[in-house]
Amino acid sequence: MKANKCINSITLFIFRSNARGMQYGIGTYLHELTEALLSNTNLKIVLVSYKSTDVKEISILKTTDRHIEVKIPQPLIPIKLNNAFDNKYASTVSKLLFKMIPQNEQVIFQFNYIDDLPFLLKVKEYFDFPVISIVHFAHFQQIFEGKIMKISGLNLDKPTDNIEFTLSREREMYRQSDHIVSVTRYMKDFLIDEYGINPDKISVIKNGLNQKNNEQVSEKETTEIRKRFGFGENEIILLFSGRIDTCKGINYLMEAFEQACIKNNSLRLVMLGQGSIQDCQERIQSCFGKVTYTGFLPRETVTEFYKIADIGIVPSVYDHCPYSVLEMMANGIPLIMTRINGLDELLSDEECVFINPVISSEGDISFSIEEITGSILSLAADKERRTRLAAKSYETYMKRFTAAGMAESMHKLFYSLLKQRKPVAENETSQGR
Repeated sequence: MKANKCINSITLFIFRSNARGMQYGIGTYLHELTEALLSNTNLKIVLVSYKSTDVKEISILKTTDRHIEVKIPQPLIPIKLNNAFDNKYASTVSKLLFKMIPQNEQVIFQFNYIDDLPFLLKVKEYFDFPVISIVHFAHFQQIFEGKIMKISGLNLDKPTDNIEFTLSREREMYRQSDHIVSVTRYMKDFLIDEYGINPDKISVIKNGLNQKNNEQVSEKETTEIRKRFGFGENEIILLFSGRIDTCKGINYLMEAFEQACIKNNSLRLVMLGQGSIQDCQERIQSCFGKVTYTGFLPRETVTEFYKIADIGIVPSVYDHCPYSVLEMMANGIPLIMTRINGLDELLSDEECVFINPVISSEGDISFSIEEITGSILSLAADKERRTRLAAKSYETYMKRFTAAGMAESMHKLFYSLLKQRKPVAENETSQGR
C-alpha cells in the first residue's frame, strides 16, 4: 500500500506488547501521548495490543470514532516461542491491519519495545508508510546495570549468546526504523555512537504529562488527607514513586533514610509502588515504623499522596525521563535526584538537589550514603528552600514537559515524515558495534 502525498488526516497505529514496562513508564507514556494527540481532530489512533491475555479472540474496541483498540490474543495452545512463530504471528497481525486501512489513508506506524521488531519488519514489507520507534531506555542498562563500558567487545553482527542477541535485535529495530524518537539526548548519542544510527533520523522529544489539576492544595485538605492515611501533621513525608527495584537505587535510599532518622525523628518515608520489600526491610531495622509501603494504588489515591508529600526522592542508578519525576514536578514537590545520564537533562542545580554518582574505573555506579543522608536532612530542615525548588521545577514542567507540547512535536514529526519519505541509510549497516 502506497503513501499518498496529499495529507488531510493521519491514522497512527501504535503497537503495544504485554511486556512489564507497559504497566509502568511506557504504559504511562502511551496513555499521555494518546490523550494529547487526540486533541488534533485530523488524527485517528489505533492501538494494536498483541499477545493480549485478557481476550480469547480478536477484539476491536471503539472508544470514539478516532480512538480504537485492536486486541489480538495469544495462541490458545501453548507454543514454544521462536523466530519462525514470531514472524508468522506478526505476518497475521499485519495482514489484519491491511484490511483496516482505506485506500487513500495516510498512516504512521509507531513501535515502543524490542518485542515489536517482527511486526516492524512485516509492516515495512506490506506497507509504504513511515515507521517510527520510540526509545524509552536501552537494554544494556538492564543487562549491565547501567555500565556502558560493558558493551565493549560484544559482537552484535554475529551474536553468540543471549546478551549479544538481545542488543543485536535492539540495534536492528532502530536501524530498520524510518525515524527514531528518543526521550533524552543521552540515548540519542548512544544510538549514534554504539549502534551507528544516522543522527539525521533521530529526534529528541521529551516525555510529557497532562496535569489536569494544578490548584494549590489547602492546608485543611492536606491535614485531612494526612489524618486519613495515619500520618502526623508535623511529619516530613519523603516520597518515592516507582518500582521497588535495585536499579531505582532503593538500597541507597534505605540506608540513607535510616541514618537520617537518627538525627530527625519527624521523617517518614512512603514507598509508592510495587516490588520486593525484603531487601528494604533488612536495611532499615531500626526504623520499621517510619516506612510505609503502599503497593499498587489507583490513580486517585496516588494523587492524594502527591498532595501531602514534602520531598520527592529519585535515587536511580540508571533512568531516562521517568514519569515519577514529571508527576512530582507537576505537583509542586521539591526533588532530590541522582545526577545520572537522562535525569540530569530534566532539571538544573537551581531546580532540585542532585546526588553525584561515584563511577569506578570498571564503570560501576554507586552513591554516597552520607551525601544522600545530608541532602534529606538539609531539605527537610529548610521549608523555604523546598518551596523555592518546587516553584522552579513546576515552572520547568510547564515550559518543557507538558503532554500538549509532546503531542505537538510528535504531530509535526508525523507530517514531516509523510511529506518526505526517507529510506534507511545504507551506511548504518556498517557503523557502530
